[in-house]
Amino acid sequence: CCALLVLKELFPDRYSTLEILDKPDLQGVNVGVEVTIADDRNHQEALNNWVKACHCDDEKKSKYYNERMKQLGVIYTGGIQAWPGQVPSLKYVKESIHAKIRKLKAGNYKRFLNDELFIFTDTWMHKTLLNEVEKFLADNKVFEFFSRVYILEQGSNLHIFEENYYKKVIIDVSEQTDRNIR
Repeated sequence: CCALLVLKELFPDRYSTLEILDKPDLQGVNVGVEVTIADDRNHQEALNNWVKACHCDDEKKSKYYNERMKQLGVIYTGGIQAWPGQVPSLKYVKESIHAKIRKLKAGNYKRFLNDELFIFTDTWMHKTLLNEVEKFLADNKVFEFFSRVYILEQGSNLHIFEENYYKKVIIDVSEQTDRNIR
């Protein structure tokens, strides 16, 4: 849903007919967009438990969310959460791209004139990693499967990759927060 809103609102001419379906996740006239998350699963679960703990009035449930975070290596610190440091890596981005290509090859996906991929990640995409992404996409012939790859970094930097083309769109944080809420 969030990917749908990002695409429709930032690129209304291209994605005006896009709707949520399955295989691929978003479908419109001549375009299908598969959506995925490329982050550490334990971090995702810890983040999910943190959000639940922050908004939970039930003390028993809140304690469970806190304990689960602790099991995942994160100590609950309340509304302003301290997270363990991570070294930025493309590991999860690469894994998610490979997984989506395997699924496309296996079939059962409606094919479009333009098949695209939208990736959410918390990975900080500094210049070295961006160069590594471009090389990875070319070396692995990703554009034979997806004509365009979007990587939404930390909710506010949208990286757009096409064969021999790259663009970065900086999204206003309050605008993106409104999308996330919707």
